Amino acid sequence: MDAKTVDLLMAVQYDFPLVERPFQAIADTLGTSESWVLERLREAVLSGVLKRIGAILNYKSRGMVAALVGMAVPEDRIEEVAAEVNRDPMVSHNFQRDYRPYNLWFVTKAHSKEELEAKVKAVADKFGVDYVVLYSLRSYKVDVRFDLRRGISWTRGYIMPEDPPSVKSLGIPMEFFGKIKSLPLVPEPFKEAAAVLGLSVAQTLEKIKELIKLGVLRDLHATLDGEAVGFRENAMVVMREAKCEEVAMLPISTHVVLRNTVPGKWEYPCYFMVHGTRRDVIESYVQESLRKLGVEKYAVLYSVRDFLGGREMGKRVERVAEI
Repeated sequence: MDAKTVDLLMAVQYDFPLVERPFQAIADTLGTSESWVLERLREAVLSGVLKRIGAILNYKSRGMVAALVGMAVPEDRIEEVAAEVNRDPMVSHNFQRDYRPYNLWFVTKAHSKEELEAKVKAVADKFGVDYVVLYSLRSYKVDVRFDLRRGISWTRGYIMPEDPPSVKSLGIPMEFFGKIKSLPLVPEPFKEAAAVLGLSVAQTLEKIKELIKLGVLRDLHATLDGEAVGFRENAMVVMREAKCEEVAMLPISTHVVLRNTVPGKWEYPCYFMVHGTRRDVIESYVQESLRKLGVEKYAVLYSVRDFLGGREMGKRVERVAEI
């Protein structure tokens, strides 16, 4: 990847402008043309590097609950169990991690705790495996960006609003959120979203900024496929000390969540994700960051297989950006 393309991918991840012609603004910053920016981004979609440019709706604003589930699965049955887990359309991550007894980890959502626990129990009972359900008690940070120069996930430190308002209370049609989840790669990408709201593009941009501030939307930026840009390792770091707020301020953390513990089975209330090009890069940053926070009791659970993507830390290409 040439230096100019790296500059472009960094710009759309970290400094995507909320203006009527964002690709022209990026071109001006990089000293190039809008047509070059759009052409290179379309190529990035086709090559599997760029997944989308957009903003994701907070599941809490949809009235849903989420949990991380760990299952203790025999190695010879892990593919079979993972395939059953993936039958649930609400599963968003499904990884084998190098940890025992719980080696299969997935995230799922539901409209209630009862619904969520019932579907997890159905899978566990079918295969006779032990499991833990770890609810998201408080999400402090959800922000995955890849620093293509440092070789580590890198974001600003911040704390997400705790209780975002519901979509229903805001009176915004769900179609709008679909339009801004993956913006079209055209000179004026916000026009379709504005049409849904019946507002001008300028007014729509102000509405997006407001929704981000409320925590209804996650910050609007480009999402890259980590594997495609050389980030072949990711780890879930779990801590016995509930220092989630401090961890959210670490630039290396991407997801920072406070979860329930399960006495005798799972004693880690705080966890965060970190991504890197190599394990030694992750180890170095994690050790130094947690040392500064005074965290001594923690574990690093590396992903070894991505079952949702179908890869050995895989080869999946998710082309959801519109070209």
